[in-house]
Amino acid sequence: MLKNNNIMLILCGHGSSFNLYKQDFMKNHQLIEKTIHANCSFCFIEKNEPNIENCLQNIKKKGEGKIFFFPFLLFNGEHFEKDIKIQIKKLSRSLKLEIKLIEKISLIEDILPIMKKKISKILKKDKLNILVTFSSRSKNSKVSFELKQYTKKLAKNLNIFKAYSYFVGEETKFVKETKNLKSEDYFFIFQPIFLFKGYLQNKNLNSLKKLECKDYYIFDTLMTIDEIKSLVANRLKSIFHIAD
Repeated sequence: MLKNNNIMLILCGHGSSFNLYKQDFMKNHQLIEKTIHANCSFCFIEKNEPNIENCLQNIKKKGEGKIFFFPFLLFNGEHFEKDIKIQIKKLSRSLKLEIKLIEKISLIEDILPIMKKKISKILKKDKLNILVTFSSRSKNSKVSFELKQYTKKLAKNLNIFKAYSYFVGEETKFVKETKNLKSEDYFFIFQPIFLFKGYLQNKNLNSLKKLECKDYYIFDTLMTIDEIKSLVANRLKSIFHIAD
C-alpha cells in the first residue's frame, strides 16, 4: 500500500544526554516507518532535537493534514500528563492542526505478558528467585504505584519468592534490604524498565554490575525485545489500516 501523504505519524521520545539514546531511538523509528508504510517524523520531550513544538511547526509548514502522535512513554508521570497531553492540546489549537494522541504502551496490559514469558525461561528451580525492577525517579506518585503494581503482579504470576521495586539511584537501598540473604541460595532477576538506552539506564546498569550478587540476570532495554517491537509496530500499523 502506498503512503497516505495527508497523514503524518510522529514518534515522540523522552530524549537523553547519553550519546547512544538518539541512535537507539532512530533505529526503532526507521523500523517502524518501514513497517507501517506511512510518513513518519520524530521529536523529543527534552535533551534532543527537534522538540515537540518545533516538530509540529515544521509539519504545519509542509501542509500535512491529520497527525497521529505516539509517545514512547510507559508511566503516567509528569512528562505524559504535562509535556504530552497538555502541550499537544495547546499546540493543536495554536497551530490549527488536527492531532490525535495514540494510546501509549501499557506496562501492565502490554509489557507484563511479554516479560512473563521471557522471565519464565530463565527462572532457576534449584534457587529462590527474586525479581527487582528499577525505573527513573518521578515526583508523581502514579509512577511509584504503577512500578510496584507491575512488579508485584509479575512476581505473583511467576510464583517468584520475593519482589522489590526501586527508582534509579536506590541501588544501595536494595543492598541494605537484601544484605541478610545468602547469595548462594538466590537468583536475582533485574529488570530496569526503560524503552531505550539512556543516561539513567546506563547509570543503573553500571550500578547493578557492581553489586555483590553471584547469580543474577539483567534484562536489556525493552525495545531490544522483538515481541515488544512487534507490539508497537502492529499497534501503529493498525492506526493506518494497512494489511500485511
